[in-house]
Amino acid sequence: MKTMKLSRFPLRAQTEIFSCMELIDILLLSFCSKKIKETIKSTMKSRFDKMIFITYSSTSPDEARISSSYNYKEFIKLVSRKEAKDQSIVRMNLFGVDVDCCMATRNHPFFILCNQQNGEQMLQTIHNYFRGFFGLSIEYHLRCGCLNYVPRLENINISRLAFLNRTTGAQLLEQYLTVSPSQEYLQLLSVNGFEYERHLKLMQTEIFDTVIPDSKAAEILNHFKGRHLFIRYATITDDEVIQFLNSWKSSQTQRNLEYLSIRLGGEIDLNPENIMRNIGIKQFDPRQKMPIYRYDRRYPFHQCGWTTAELRSPNFIVREADQHVASLEITNRTIKFAVWKMTEEEVKRVKIHKLLQKNRRGDPIVNLIKISKMPWLVQKEILSSMELVDLLVMASCSQKFHQNMKSLMRNRRFTISYKATDILSVDISSSSSGDRPFMSIRWTRWVEVRSYMTIDFCGMELKVSMPTENGPLMVQCDPSQEETILPSIHNYFLDLFGSSIKYQLNVRTLTSKLSKMRSITNTDLSHSGEIGTTEFQDFLTVSPNQDFIRLMSFENPSLGENPEFSKTKVLNIGYTYCSADDILSNFEGRQLFIEKGIISDIAVIQFLKKWKSNEGYQNLEYLSISLRTHRCQINSNLIMNSIPINRLDKSDQLPVYTFDKRGTYFGHTWRINQFSSPNYIVRDSDQHVASIMITENNISFAASNMTEKAFLEKHSFKRFY
Repeated sequence: MKTMKLSRFPLRAQTEIFSCMELIDILLLSFCSKKIKETIKSTMKSRFDKMIFITYSSTSPDEARISSSYNYKEFIKLVSRKEAKDQSIVRMNLFGVDVDCCMATRNHPFFILCNQQNGEQMLQTIHNYFRGFFGLSIEYHLRCGCLNYVPRLENINISRLAFLNRTTGAQLLEQYLTVSPSQEYLQLLSVNGFEYERHLKLMQTEIFDTVIPDSKAAEILNHFKGRHLFIRYATITDDEVIQFLNSWKSSQTQRNLEYLSIRLGGEIDLNPENIMRNIGIKQFDPRQKMPIYRYDRRYPFHQCGWTTAELRSPNFIVREADQHVASLEITNRTIKFAVWKMTEEEVKRVKIHKLLQKNRRGDPIVNLIKISKMPWLVQKEILSSMELVDLLVMASCSQKFHQNMKSLMRNRRFTISYKATDILSVDISSSSSGDRPFMSIRWTRWVEVRSYMTIDFCGMELKVSMPTENGPLMVQCDPSQEETILPSIHNYFLDLFGSSIKYQLNVRTLTSKLSKMRSITNTDLSHSGEIGTTEFQDFLTVSPNQDFIRLMSFENPSLGENPEFSKTKVLNIGYTYCSADDILSNFEGRQLFIEKGIISDIAVIQFLKKWKSNEGYQNLEYLSISLRTHRCQINSNLIMNSIPINRLDKSDQLPVYTFDKRGTYFGHTWRINQFSSPNYIVRDSDQHVASIMITENNISFAASNMTEKAFLEKHSFKRFY
């Protein structure tokens, strides 16, 4: 087979090729030569600039997972040789060292084999390469959970560490902070605790989040030099709180502190009234609109997400030196303290909220430009590089922008997926953004702390929270919109994107609002006990002839007679609680899978005879039905004797039928399956062959799309009759 030299392509063509490749494939190419590496770095700069972080997750020296914010999936995994024993191993020079590895597949990322002795060194080598390849503008995260091991990686700025042993934990923390002292965010968890309250490097962390039972909150407050402090399950007394607040008022301590949150552990409660009496508390006028202090913070236990929280309290204190205000909320078990960096009069006058991190990456504020005044070719180039959610927001700005978006989107090819694992939310994702949600609909019953505004969006007036670097655009649904909001947004997409893209529905149950979704091409129902009801029949009417439908269960035999259901190209059914005879008898698609089914001998015999006589199943490529043996058992001899069966010599290598099958529910993984059998039948009209295998608990059928003569010549078979 001839190969093409990528380096001989024009730079624009190389850039287009690189932009379509997975991150691991780009990395592997970078090892080929210095020229390729530099070409990738220069052409992929805009793509790498969008990558916010790389995360290393590890629990032992011979196990580490590496993922990125590009698609939030693992792309490299360090594994022990034992874990890779069933994989094909190749020797390669990667990151400047020779390693054994396993190429990435649909079911696992790229494996690098290591052991207890060289695992940490291998991870250090990879990290150093990434710092040179991607640069220092992105964040490098480290997660180590609940085991006594922390890899000593240099210049990590976001860390989540957990320890079991208090003595070992203190030693590991000291070693780690020696090589990565400048922590922007550090979360520290310890089940058994250890004394860390005076640890100098730790107290200089910009954002410190600690979950250590019975730790001494007052000691941490006295030594902390950073900006944001979150303490959970600590101990603190009324007197210690009073001393801290009075010290802040007199500018004696914590001049850098912007936000503090303490949640008490133990059995001793605070006395809010006692504290208030001793700190000179003031209150905003209850007749006026209360200022709300909102702040962005990382999810406490999430590797990359953010949440927007708020402090809404009438109580505040004033610092004597500059008259700056700090909002204060104290209960029996919690303390919240937020510094406005404004005077009392300024806070009352501006009536705005305060964001702790308005720009999380520290990007400069630039002057706005009017895209609409640029030539269309320039607009098209700009819009083509934008995220889908940003295009949707722009399309809602004006009718002219909406028409421009329609023109731009008509040539795009991608998939939009609606995923709902509960009745309170629906996530909407796109294959053009790595299947990450770009929009999420939340019903008002959902507890949400993000800030919302009302805008004209997707053709409706909606309450939305604008997207963040790590969070999607949030749409809040009022009870009056419950039945209409999702179908309306979907109809807006159909109008904007046209029929060139595909729409997937991955939900637990098909509710009435979901049954109105038109032109769905793929449906995955993980809990389908009510299949066959009016909702599903209505759904098939507005979304007929689908490419793929998966049902976890099948309970209503009338569904098998539905012509739109029968025309599904690939039909995958889990359990059948009733006969599947009608499904088999009426199926007109390409592939049919029934994992645990109930079927009769007569239905199987009729199926084989109809295929053989070309009375049906002209589109069928593969069929597999596994039986619920305690409910159903077929007579394989009776079926095999009902039609002429040809048989190949078992001594010859049997033909192998290979096909792709979707993986687990709510997944996008695929699994390569194979089927072979010495038995086959021949269709009368065109002499085409189909391999079959029938046992007491399984029926398998694979059409080969070739005549018997070509079938035998290709494989040099002997035929037994």
